[in-house]
Amino acid sequence: MTAVWQGRIYDRTNSGPLTLDARSGEDLPTPPGIAPYAVNEYVGLALSGTDAMAYPAIA
Repeated sequence: MTAVWQGRIYDRTNSGPLTLDARSGEDLPTPPGIAPYAVNEYVGLALSGTDAMAYPAIA
């Protein structure tokens, strides 16, 4: 698990990033583009190698 925000659990797998519903544990239908390490209502922060990347949050 990399982050939790508003009922979503973000994580990484060998197949790429994914999001789970925090209550049910079920995969959410739209995979995220990143697995953020920090997220709020404005931005998700992720690592790309040694670079920190900021992505706008989408509700």
